[in-house]
Amino acid sequence: MCGATVQSLNHLRAMTTSHFNEETQSVEIDSVTETRFTGFTIHALIFATIRALPLLSYLPIPVVSGVFLFLGKKLMVGNSFIERIGDGAAERRRLGKGHPIHLLGRKKMNLFTSLQILCLAGLWAFKQNPATAIFFPSVIGLLMVIRSLILPKYFTEEELVALGDPTPT
Repeated sequence: MCGATVQSLNHLRAMTTSHFNEETQSVEIDSVTETRFTGFTIHALIFATIRALPLLSYLPIPVVSGVFLFLGKKLMVGNSFIERIGDGAAERRRLGKGHPIHLLGRKKMNLFTSLQILCLAGLWAFKQNPATAIFFPSVIGLLMVIRSLILPKYFTEEELVALGDPTPT
C-alpha cells in the first residue's frame, strides 16, 4: 500500500484550488475538494491487481526498481529537508531571498539539518536492530518530544517557520 502515497499526494494537489498572493509572494490554498470515491476506486483497483500477480512475474526486476526509484525521486521534489542538504554548501547569492540561510545564517541552518540527519540515522539504526525494532513507534513519539520541547530552546518560532518546520497549533 506504500505505492498509493504518491497517487494520494498528487490527487490532493489536483483537488486543491489555490492562488498566488502578491503581498506575501507565496501560493495560498483556497479550498480542497473532498471526495471519497477516488480513494475507494484507487484501493479497489489495487485490490483487483491480485488477479494480475502472475503477470508481474514477467516484469524484469530492474523495471520494477526503476518505477520505485521514479516514485521516490518524485516525492523528494519540494522537500525542504532534501533541499537544505544541497543548499548547505551553496553560495548565498545563488539562493532565493526567502531562503532560511538569510534569516538564520549558514551555521544555524546546517545545525538544524544535521540534527534532522542525526535523528533519521538514529531511526534507521533503531529499526535495523531486531532487538529494538519493535519499539520503533515509540521512537517516533520521542521525535515529537524532541521537536516540541528541545528545539524551541535553540530555535525561535520565526526560525522554525523559515526552516519549514512550524510548531503545530
